[in-house]
Amino acid sequence: MLDADPAHAIVYDSFGNIIPLGSLISQVILMFAVTRFGFAVFVMLVGQVLFGQTMFGRRAWSDDAAHTARHDRAITIATELLQSQKDSPTASALTRLGDALLRSGRCQEAVKNFETAIQLSPQSEPYLWQHGIALFFVGRYDDARELFEKHRLVNPHDVENAAWHFLCVAKAQDVDRARKILLPAPGDARIPMEEVLKRLPGGGFDEIRSAVAKTEGTRDHASAAFYGDFYIGLIADAEGNREIAKTHLEKAAATDFTHYMADVARVYANHLQ
Repeated sequence: MLDADPAHAIVYDSFGNIIPLGSLISQVILMFAVTRFGFAVFVMLVGQVLFGQTMFGRRAWSDDAAHTARHDRAITIATELLQSQKDSPTASALTRLGDALLRSGRCQEAVKNFETAIQLSPQSEPYLWQHGIALFFVGRYDDARELFEKHRLVNPHDVENAAWHFLCVAKAQDVDRARKILLPAPGDARIPMEEVLKRLPGGGFDEIRSAVAKTEGTRDHASAAFYGDFYIGLIADAEGNREIAKTHLEKAAATDFTHYMADVARVYANHLQ
């Protein structure tokens, strides 16, 4: 759930994405990773070390057809990997397919894969924040809430986790209850996460917008603007203000980013249609 978290980038954000390293070498690495499943993670790590990448995020796609093609490719690769394991599927392969399915909007199928992965590797459950997101989209709000509570035990500083927990409690019960049991998430330095956390108990969105505006002209602005729109939309949805939610999630969905949460934004925007 963290845009610049190397742990999440290593596991999730290379598969099915273009590696934007700006060189012919990057294309060779991508082709090798696609055709050599056993070395995919290794190649990605080498790319990160050589080129200073902690997040494979920006892209050249600009339309729905391109996003669909990207997701279809990721699903095909993940499916072929899982099929190659025959009767001994691994939790990591199931999670990889679940990721690809969730990012394409096929949330019921994603949940099935995540649940099977957890059956094979119960200790992985607290780390599978994306399972909580998939559970939200299929309307299993209490199950999603429990997942985000477990995730906090292994990632206690993630404001995004607190926001998704808030959303799920609001949907399962009501927003007043959600505000009474907010998850703490101190020390998330990403802009505008501090302001997002402060907004969960109530109020307006000016502080979030102001934090984003202060990044104008800096390398942080595109990311800050994306997450500002995303979480204004999420909070508005939790509070029952569907029009504000749709407006801001559609803006987030229009981002040039192709990382995990950018794809989730597109799924969320479609979910509100």
